[in-house]
Amino acid sequence: MNAGNAFPDASEVHLWALWRRASNEICRIFRAQLRPDESARADEFKFEHLRRSFEVSRGALRLLLAHYLKCSPYDLVFTFSPEGKPGLAGEPRLQFNMAHTADLAVYAFSMDCELGVDVEQVREVADMEHVAARFFSKPEARELMSVRNQSARQEAFFRCWTRKEAYLKAIGSGLSLPLDSFQVTLLADAPPRFVEIGKDPTLGAEWTLQHLTPVPGYVGALAYHSPARNIVFRPPQSPQMLLDYLGY
Repeated sequence: MNAGNAFPDASEVHLWALWRRASNEICRIFRAQLRPDESARADEFKFEHLRRSFEVSRGALRLLLAHYLKCSPYDLVFTFSPEGKPGLAGEPRLQFNMAHTADLAVYAFSMDCELGVDVEQVREVADMEHVAARFFSKPEARELMSVRNQSARQEAFFRCWTRKEAYLKAIGSGLSLPLDSFQVTLLADAPPRFVEIGKDPTLGAEWTLQHLTPVPGYVGALAYHSPARNIVFRPPQSPQMLLDYLGY
């Protein structure tokens, strides 16, 4: 895939994935793209690996946005909704969202379309059944418990979790909207979709939900307010590879 410099068109969503580990020299390049408030936020992290991960992931977001807008990454000004959903000052048409887990970050970009992305490393979850009973809808919790194989159940759990998180991020509600107020599919053989939103089975048809497997061992989801679009995906790359691709 080569996204070029063009915006995603009305039929596309662009997805990029990035490994966040980098040398000191590479980290300095990403940090140089940050505004003072972002650098200050990076310095608040107690552990160096967390600071470096933040510098790389936030710096990469600026570099990718600048790639589309043909401007300086440093000049970009972020806006935030009351719930914390990010946007760009002066450029409302270009929608974006990002997520990270462990050492992997994922970025999504679209035009004129609300979207949210989430990703998780599949792993053991303590009290998984209790978490599902508390946060998932009752049908989702029942479906999860129907999966007998433990590793398959872990994947089903994260399919459900990331699909819910992607939707919440798309609408900008954070966790203010209860996770059990809408239902998604989660079984491996069921196409990803909204079963219902707010007890309305028709509202989910306005949204597209797509499953992501950026690399083995990771599960993700993309939710956007539009009929299905073409996903233009650039597989995970190192920070150095991203800089080379973008010409830095």
